[in-house]
Amino acid sequence: MTEATTTFIANLFRPIFVPISHWLLSPKRPRPTWHYETAFVALILVTVAVCTTPNPFLLGSNTDILRQFLIIWLSAAAVIGSFLHAKVGYRMSEAMVAAKASDESCHEWLGSYWLWKEVLWFAVFLISGAYPALAGNVIFLLYPAWRKVHVEERAKLRSAI
Repeated sequence: MTEATTTFIANLFRPIFVPISHWLLSPKRPRPTWHYETAFVALILVTVAVCTTPNPFLLGSNTDILRQFLIIWLSAAAVIGSFLHAKVGYRMSEAMVAAKASDESCHEWLGSYWLWKEVLWFAVFLISGAYPALAGNVIFLLYPAWRKVHVEERAKLRSAI
């Protein structure tokens, strides 16, 4: 089910992902792909945090506002950290599949675990008002599709050389 879901999302977003992938694979870019991925994620999360943060002038006078402020900004920071961690795991899984050198089959579960944890975290974040984390859910659900398209485009580019 997870591979079918990822393929569906990848095909849906392919018109957007392919040009981005081609630019990231070009020698014109000055930084590695993961720098751009992380900057994009941080931009989205900070934007959502800024747009959903309660009035900062009321922080000292109301503990509920302080609590909501902390939930929003800590969730944004936590999602960035989780994204960095997860993308390393995702790339390691891609390398294992490409190398076909591992006796471990646990990397095959990465997509299923990824999907289910995001669905469950979405409910938690919605209930708690951690809006940057909700944006993070969307990012985390799209990331496997992005990687699928990007890896396919990279393989096409390498085979053309």
